[in-house]
Amino acid sequence: MYPETTDTREDALPFSLLPSVPSFAGHQTFPFRSGWLKKGLDALQSPELGVGALFTREDALTILGVGKNMTQSIRHWLLTTRMACERTTGTRRTLEPTALGKAVFGSPEMEGFDPYLEDDSTLWLLHWMLTGPGSLAFTWVWAFHFFREYEFTRESLTDAIYNAAHNRITKPPSRETVGRDVQCCLHTYITTEPSAVLEDTLDRPLNALNLILPRYAMHYRFQIGAKHTLPTAIFCYALLEFWQWKHPRADTLSLWEIAHAQGSPGVAFKLDEDSVLEYLDEIEMTTQGAWRFEDTALVRQVVRTSLQPLNGLLLLQRHYHG
Repeated sequence: MYPETTDTREDALPFSLLPSVPSFAGHQTFPFRSGWLKKGLDALQSPELGVGALFTREDALTILGVGKNMTQSIRHWLLTTRMACERTTGTRRTLEPTALGKAVFGSPEMEGFDPYLEDDSTLWLLHWMLTGPGSLAFTWVWAFHFFREYEFTRESLTDAIYNAAHNRITKPPSRETVGRDVQCCLHTYITTEPSAVLEDTLDRPLNALNLILPRYAMHYRFQIGAKHTLPTAIFCYALLEFWQWKHPRADTLSLWEIAHAQGSPGVAFKLDEDSVLEYLDEIEMTTQGAWRFEDTALVRQVVRTSLQPLNGLLLLQRHYHG
């Protein structure tokens, strides 16, 4: 049974949407691949290997069956998707699965919701973890929430993020580092290289979301509008995190904030307002009455109706297990 708490992450979300300790590297320019998160989490939870000690072992490359750069990339993606978190005990630093990581990909005691990424719901959830409040991925957060250009080039996005980093970070990265991070971000969602290896192209699961589309001559655009593979339960999970972060004590949240505010599900999922309204029409049934949507001539808002806080992991459990 999952704990009765509204906070399904390991640590409370920071007040600022942009990460205070951002990550611009670590992925080694590899977008994450379908099997990497489960492979990494399984190894982290193995008693034979030493729980949490995988990435401190000299034989980590052999255990994961990939090269040094890919091993570092798996570690990076476990952290940035928030399927794992770093713990420091004295002088010992370990990587441990989060409650969400165990729920989605499984643990020795529990079967995961979708360990092999066979359900589009999980892809949308991972995208939210990369872009929503609490994300470590500065480039992802800036691109989806602050960069409001509909059509853009890699260079224009790199310039925007480089300037933003220099205005907000004490030790900002070089433009080359930002450029590689932007390239990895774009390759996470689209296939841009004409000479890409077919296997590598197919094994980028977030391609299926069609959030960023190629245009012409290295131009791209965000796909704004209805997302037919995004289920209401994942939208509600994202809304729960946004609500906790933005207005933790409020009992209401306006349609405008849900659809248009930085950090919101509407902006992270690139939804138009009509699409947000469709999700809000289903919100009472999806949350089993914990929330309802008030849509009147005077107010359009979601209202908390239950004294019992909505539990994000239980919401996901109901969605995956029906």
